Amino acid sequence: MNGIQRLSEMIKGQKDKSLIKIVSYLMLQTDMDQDFLKEEKELKEMAEYINGLAKKEATNGVAIIEDETVYSWAKEYFIKSNKELGIKKYKLEKSKHGDVKKVEIKDEDDEFGSIFGNSVENEQAEKKEEIAQISLFAA
Repeated sequence: MNGIQRLSEMIKGQKDKSLIKIVSYLMLQTDMDQDFLKEEKELKEMAEYINGLAKKEATNGVAIIEDETVYSWAKEYFIKSNKELGIKKYKLEKSKHGDVKKVEIKDEDDEFGSIFGNSVENEQAEKKEEIAQISLFAA
């Protein structure tokens, strides 16, 4: 599978027109094919990244962002590493009292997490079969 195909698979079932427009633009960027293959990159995270940047541009809760700016943010998301972008990964952990909380995953943590993941992560993987809708305008 190449990067463009990966994007195509990731967008299947999504209904957010803005997200579809951004991914359609990205799929035309054939020079970025290898960037789209990065396993750490996800559309939901890209939408959150773009949304965060747009919020920084807002005045009184309102922002008008040109398409080209949004496209450049989307490209930047795929080109740079999550560490360079300041994106932190979290995992869910159960405490001894049964509470579930988000804990940041450090680079040195979880070297074998994909092989020896805990039951909460396994449950999440099973639920991933359902298509989670992503919205750029979620509150």
